[in-house]
Amino acid sequence: MSSVVEQAFQKDLSHLSWDEVYERQMQRAELVAGWMDALRLKPGDRVLEIGAGPGYVSLVLAERVGPEGIVYAVDRSAEALAYLERLQNERGVRQIRRMVADAAALDGAEVRADSALVSMVLHHAEDPAGILRKLHGLVPAHALVVVAEFHPAGPCEEGAPRASRLAPEQVEAWCESAGFSVQHQGRQTPEHYFIVARRAS
Repeated sequence: MSSVVEQAFQKDLSHLSWDEVYERQMQRAELVAGWMDALRLKPGDRVLEIGAGPGYVSLVLAERVGPEGIVYAVDRSAEALAYLERLQNERGVRQIRRMVADAAALDGAEVRADSALVSMVLHHAEDPAGILRKLHGLVPAHALVVVAEFHPAGPCEEGAPRASRLAPEQVEAWCESAGFSVQHQGRQTPEHYFIVARRAS
């Protein structure tokens, strides 16, 4: 199985349709509640999602923060966010603000987030440490950030191949270097882990 994953994986996801990417996001549905709980998300909150893709997680976040909250859904693909726009229109979801941008160069003038989620994104990025450095300037002091990734010690039966996975120690080091204090590391499944960090004052 892992060899098949290795052969199929392309960092920019250009080998997949947005329907297929959305389906992959749905397969991780059981993880999302843990991320939201770690962020302490509640109705009325404003959360920044880096690498929203076609938006499955964005829609779940929107349900948690409710109509008075905001989800800033950032992705560098206009096509992915157009897919999300269609789903929003179909479901009457108005609290997601889509932003086409490279996360490492995001202009934060329009972002007023209380917290941020970076899920299954860094292993796709050319400059993962740069994304975290940029993120530091997009959230307020003491804000919580969750970074979720595929564990390199996992069975690699789904998700990124082992060679493309990021060790939690590496992600923690990037977080600390970017000005975040790591609060917690959790293993959600054999394949998945997440790190909770807090922005320093």
